[in-house]
Amino acid sequence: MNLAEKTVHDDEESIHLLTSLLVRYPEVCTINYSPRGNLLKLSFILKLELDKRAFQQFSEELQDCICTYMFYEDRTEPRYLKINHSCGPGITILDITRDTATLTPKEIALVVKYLYEYFDQTVVREEAYIEEDDLVEQDDLIRYMLDKFRKKNPRNKFIAVREEGRVLVFKR
Repeated sequence: MNLAEKTVHDDEESIHLLTSLLVRYPEVCTINYSPRGNLLKLSFILKLELDKRAFQQFSEELQDCICTYMFYEDRTEPRYLKINHSCGPGITILDITRDTATLTPKEIALVVKYLYEYFDQTVVREEAYIEEDDLVEQDDLIRYMLDKFRKKNPRNKFIAVREEGRVLVFKR
């Protein structure tokens, strides 16, 4: 396989991972991948304006939650974990950026569950019905794709977005 074929193959695997994450987690509105640091940024929308103090408290608790999870899973602490937010009229966009080397599918599920426990009904979610068996398959696929992703460390930047029930992935 020449370099061009390898790049196309790596790009396809990256696209599959990002698509699988957006299908599995309808709460995630966009995903950005940056090869610099091998970082995935998951973005969520809340139907409220989160002030600095409330964001700081949420951010600290989520970081503690992730580190505690990793401790009990006997995993190394995240190499990179950053939580940001930006507000507009009546909304907040939460960005959670993680390194792909230490990120696990269970951690993503934990983050989504924590968002619901913390913010309840304000988490924007695309309505999608996925059967329980399909969720298990999707989790397995994400685990497999994330493992492959770690080994390859794609060179291209990607952004995956939702639009009217579809998932679109762009190379940047």
